[in-house]
Amino acid sequence: MRSNVKRYVVGAMLVLGCLIWMSGEAAAQAKDPVVVSVVGELSGGGAVMFDYFWKAAQMARDEINAKGGILGRPIKLTSYDTQSDPPTSVSAIKRALAQDKPYAVVGPIYSGSTIVNMAETRAAKVPHFVGSESWAITTKGNPYIFRTSENTKIDAVKMLRWLAEEKKIKRAAMIYRGDEAGVSSKDATLEYLKEKGVSVDPLIVVDVRQKDYTAELLKVKASKPDVLIVDPDVGEAAILARQAKKLGVDTLQYSRNACDPVFLELAKTDGDGILCHTGFIPNSPDERSKAFVDRYVKRWGKEPSEEAYKAYLAIYMVKVVTEQIKAFDQEKFAQKMKNFVLTADMDPNIIPAYWDENGDYHFRSHIAVVKDGKYEIMTRVPPFKGPGSGQK
Repeated sequence: MRSNVKRYVVGAMLVLGCLIWMSGEAAAQAKDPVVVSVVGELSGGGAVMFDYFWKAAQMARDEINAKGGILGRPIKLTSYDTQSDPPTSVSAIKRALAQDKPYAVVGPIYSGSTIVNMAETRAAKVPHFVGSESWAITTKGNPYIFRTSENTKIDAVKMLRWLAEEKKIKRAAMIYRGDEAGVSSKDATLEYLKEKGVSVDPLIVVDVRQKDYTAELLKVKASKPDVLIVDPDVGEAAILARQAKKLGVDTLQYSRNACDPVFLELAKTDGDGILCHTGFIPNSPDERSKAFVDRYVKRWGKEPSEEAYKAYLAIYMVKVVTEQIKAFDQEKFAQKMKNFVLTADMDPNIIPAYWDENGDYHFRSHIAVVKDGKYEIMTRVPPFKGPGSGQK
């Protein structure tokens, strides 16, 4: 009899414990979601790149929600299409802010869009993570803008320093696109190469969606530079690589957008020998990079690009910083991001990095070469600023 009573009491306690746990879980799920508006190039010229971005944002959301969300609240993503057009991006941001009242905004990728739309999130005091790289973005004194990739000036200094010191270049040619990102990259390149005593001739601007580079490449071929610096977007960079191979342009090439799986898909072995520089690359030896790639491939059936990691990092940073300040306070969030050091113990899924006082992102990066249609890492470059930095 006493034994039966004991079993009854134990059983009742287990049931009660389960009910308490279930009620707590239900309460957590009942909490209002944390809205993050993803604004980007769902259509138009940037859609191929943004597809990686959007997929990774969803993956990060699902991972975080599976572990309880942010301070017990689930993340809800909404999406708005910029149509890869700067004026449309302003309308998209305005709609997101008015309809969603988001805690944070993530995207877009195109610098020309970010330049004109970031004033909206600034006025609304909403933290805004972007995948845009034009150096001008973080020179406007906007306390709410944060990158998840290095800006064009840092990118140029890291790669060009290596070319000047390791390859001993003295004369370069450059083909760049005439949009915000292309002009920004061109300006940073010319500034740094001038310091190094490297001349640039010819310097050729092309249309953003140009498909025939024959005239430009023949001009480069005739000038016989030590290196050709190429800065069209990823699809056009692949077209240029194929045409250069066909025309017999055997000059050493550095292509800013060649470190992207889309480039390999399009250029195939015509990209062989081309150099590129990037923060994230699918075959990085970092264990956290490998784990991210494995999860992305398992879910989406293809390797992630740098654009994918930009979005993945952005969503996780919304979580990390909010947990650091222990509140959903957008002004405190923006203040916390200044000179913020992301350490390995803050979250096991993302790679340590540093954000400076302007919202610029600093990260170890890779210089790679395309070989047999695949990337081969030549060297790793330390962050430009912050912990572990070593770049001058």
